[in-house]
Amino acid sequence: MKKIKNKTTPIIIALILAFIGSSCNDKEVVGNTQPNIIVILADDMRSDYLGSMGKNDIVQTPNLDALAEKGILFENTFATSASCTPNRTCLLSGMYERKHGVTFASRSAMTEEAFSRTYPMQLKKAGYYTGYVGKNHTPIGKSEKGFGYKSGRMEEMFDYWYAGHGHLTFYPKERHDIFANAKADNQPNIIQEGVDNFFEQDPGFAGAKSFLQSRPKDKSFCLLVNFNVPHSSGTGSMELRPEDPELYKSVYRDRIAEMPQPPTYVAHEEISTPKLPVNVYNGKYIKSYNFVKTPDDLRERQVRTCQTVTGIDMLTGKVIKELEKQGIADNTIIIFTSDHGLQHGEHGLGGKMLLYEESISVPLIIYAPGLSNGTIDELCLSIDLAPTILELAGIDADPEMQGISLLPLMKEEKTEWREDLFCENMFMGQNYPRIEAVRSKEWKYIRYYSKDNDQHHILSLISPLLGEKAVYEELYDLRNDPSETKNVADEPANSEILDKLRGRCDKLLKEAKGNARLPDTYIQDKKNPDIVTQAENKYQELVTIYK
Repeated sequence: MKKIKNKTTPIIIALILAFIGSSCNDKEVVGNTQPNIIVILADDMRSDYLGSMGKNDIVQTPNLDALAEKGILFENTFATSASCTPNRTCLLSGMYERKHGVTFASRSAMTEEAFSRTYPMQLKKAGYYTGYVGKNHTPIGKSEKGFGYKSGRMEEMFDYWYAGHGHLTFYPKERHDIFANAKADNQPNIIQEGVDNFFEQDPGFAGAKSFLQSRPKDKSFCLLVNFNVPHSSGTGSMELRPEDPELYKSVYRDRIAEMPQPPTYVAHEEISTPKLPVNVYNGKYIKSYNFVKTPDDLRERQVRTCQTVTGIDMLTGKVIKELEKQGIADNTIIIFTSDHGLQHGEHGLGGKMLLYEESISVPLIIYAPGLSNGTIDELCLSIDLAPTILELAGIDADPEMQGISLLPLMKEEKTEWREDLFCENMFMGQNYPRIEAVRSKEWKYIRYYSKDNDQHHILSLISPLLGEKAVYEELYDLRNDPSETKNVADEPANSEILDKLRGRCDKLLKEAKGNARLPDTYIQDKKNPDIVTQAENKYQELVTIYK
């Protein structure tokens, strides 16, 4: 393990000091034996927007960098699904999307029983006080109140809830009633208010939302802090209002011309040969990703990305100060990561879903008091967090979890570790094809399925396991081509490694699917409810072949 050096600039230091303010030296001694756990989740934040990764000289994340220096920075961490809803569910459940079955825009939602096996609910069963602040993008349940997000079940399952379902935008008070009485108008500071109230309840906070309570001092807690920035819903809705903090109006704007254009950036009007054949992916994406089409629009979005990432960093700093103030910093684990990354015009592409490095590579820091600090370069996955958190808390992971606890790596124990990883895209909307990939430290193999064969969400989970053939393949030599510029799948010299990775993809796909039964999800189709039953029946027929 090696140490990470911290970097900062005077303007960011000044902003952080102004944001945090003075701290109290009075410390409260608590007798919790299990560690407290705080998980801070960014949205669409690529790994190269964390300063301590050493890939971006402009963005400033001094608090996160300091956390990485005191804790452990995982340099090779990847989302198993490069999409918000499925991978946020992967993070909670420790399962691949293929197994948990919750796919974006598919009218699928976790059952209450499935959600009860997620790591926060397992912690709650073990006596933890659980809190959730910010954005929820995992639909749960079916009740008289509605389906998925509308069911209201997640609010009832956490002890403390100050969150909105779906996107928050930069000004959440205009979208979600729960934030209506916040003092701030912008998303990062509203989330900060919810975190502050978690630690020390303000009797006037949140008005009619009287169910909110600050944490009991005699219980260990798990707090999930979920941002909707730098996601385009947040950064794309910023308006530089007069009442916005200076961070979100002027910081980084003096360096807009320096914002790094990706080495593989291609402006929309300059695309001559698309990265993928148009019969595989037509390259058309929703308008919220249009900022990648021109260098000027991209740099404007990069400024907003840097601003909001620094906002996340400032919240992290204030959380650390509060832990120190309450005398519980030495018994609190802090985890920082992102749900997935995002294309910034690399290869002329915008959006997520695609399994290139920019979309699947995510930052990960784990600070666990008592463990040595440093960096880890083993291949780690988003699904590893759930079993890691449970083991850190001394709780057995649910047997359905597919991730591997990172604790042996963190303890520097000798252990066999994965040599490659599997990731996927099951989302069939917005023109995206279904995709599967295998990545090692040396190679990446990606395969795509025909849009002509798209079918009901339930059936798409199993069809590749039954012999559906890919219509296009990519192979990248990551040692010599880390930017994935040259597809070498057709080169005869690579035929052996290509065959090997095809086989690995088949094997890892089967492992990702896990058991042959239907996922523990609700599926709804208001216009044609019978199609769900038909698809489920067809799935059961196909299971006999799969077995």
